[in-house]
Amino acid sequence: MSGRYDAVVLLGVELDERDQPTQEMRLRAQAAAQALSCNPGVPAVVCGGVLPGHAIAEADALAELLMDSGVAPARILLEHQSRDTMENLRFAARLLGGARGRRVLVVTSDYHMRRARMTARRIGLRADGFAARMPHDAAWRVLWLKEWAYCFDLMMGWQDEGRARPEWTYRLFAKVFGTGAQGQKPEGD
Repeated sequence: MSGRYDAVVLLGVELDERDQPTQEMRLRAQAAAQALSCNPGVPAVVCGGVLPGHAIAEADALAELLMDSGVAPARILLEHQSRDTMENLRFAARLLGGARGRRVLVVTSDYHMRRARMTARRIGLRADGFAARMPHDAAWRVLWLKEWAYCFDLMMGWQDEGRARPEWTYRLFAKVFGTGAQGQKPEGD
């Protein structure tokens, strides 16, 4: 995990219905704090905007958890605009002055790591990963399966700027996973 990184990039995850950190958010923040302790002097780019139905940005909640773990506020760069993985990484790269040549350590949940690293590399970041280990229960298995669908989505280029996934994919996603009604972006993207 230690090495020469330009930043540790902590990806956002949705707050609970009361705008409180979820277990998953807490585990991601703990993993990021550990990564930062192994990489002294490296800044943390903490990602996540205000999602519909929420009043607090994911980045603010994650930054609070990092500071509670002893990370100095001066090491934390906040990215408040993103709503999904692609935006997390695209906007993090902008905060770092662009993706070209930047080496980052991406911190996210274990089920999400494959796509997060693929996404970082797609936008031009040199990315390694450090995963927060989640409880491998039935909910985790559903999330893990969804990630394969999102990886396909990424490989098809449907997450690239200016592109949109075909309408049929929303219907298929809703049928398989019971989320993402027709014409709406599936949750957890």
